[in-house]
Amino acid sequence: MMGREDRLVNPGEALAVVEEFIPGDNVHVDSFGIIRSSTLGVPVFDVKSKVVYVKPVKHAMALGVGFSVVGLVSAIRQDIVNVEIYGLVSVTPTVRWVAELSGVFSGVIPISQIASEYIREVYDYYRVGDLILARTLNASNPYSLTTKPPQYGVIYALCSRCLTLMEPQTPKTMKCPRCGNVESRKVSILASSKILQVNIRRLLALRRW
Repeated sequence: MMGREDRLVNPGEALAVVEEFIPGDNVHVDSFGIIRSSTLGVPVFDVKSKVVYVKPVKHAMALGVGFSVVGLVSAIRQDIVNVEIYGLVSVTPTVRWVAELSGVFSGVIPISQIASEYIREVYDYYRVGDLILARTLNASNPYSLTTKPPQYGVIYALCSRCLTLMEPQTPKTMKCPRCGNVESRKVSILASSKILQVNIRRLLALRRW
C-alpha cells in the first residue's frame, strides 16, 4: 500500500524515524535517526514494505514559506529591493543546489528584512545585478523575502569599477581581485561554498548576466 502526501517537502525536512520506515531514494538519516528529505519533492510512504522516499520535482510551480531561493536584484528603491527568483537551494543540514525554476517568480525584500540592524542606505547592502540567497516569508507570487539570517545575502557581485567578479572579504564587504576596489554588501556566509559556485555559475551563464 502506497501513501503519497499532496505536498512538497524541502531538503532537510523530517519525514519519519528509522524505527518506523526504511530510507529509500532521495532521503537521508541524520545523527538522531530521523529520516529527512534530500531534495525538493513529494514524499511517498510504502506502508507494506515500510519504505519512505521522495519523488523529486524538477521545477516548482509554487514556493512555500521558508524556501531558500537564489535571486537576482533587479531594482532598488529607497525602502525595498526587487528580486527575480531563479532557483532553489538547501542551506540545512548541508548546502546543496535543488532546482532551477521555470516560469516567472519575483520577490521583494522590505528594508526591515534586509539585515538585523538599523539600515540607512539600501545601497550599502545590495545593488542591482547582485546574485543573492534569500528565504521566502509567504506562499504567493510576488514573494516577500528576508535576508536577515547570516546564511542569506550576496553570493556574487560585480565590481562597479571594472566589472570583475568580487570576492567575500568580511560579512559586510566584498573586494575586487583585479583592481582592489572594496564595496559594501550584506554578504552571505555561504558565498564561498564550492557547491553553490558550480551551480550558480551555470545559472549566470544561462541568464547571460
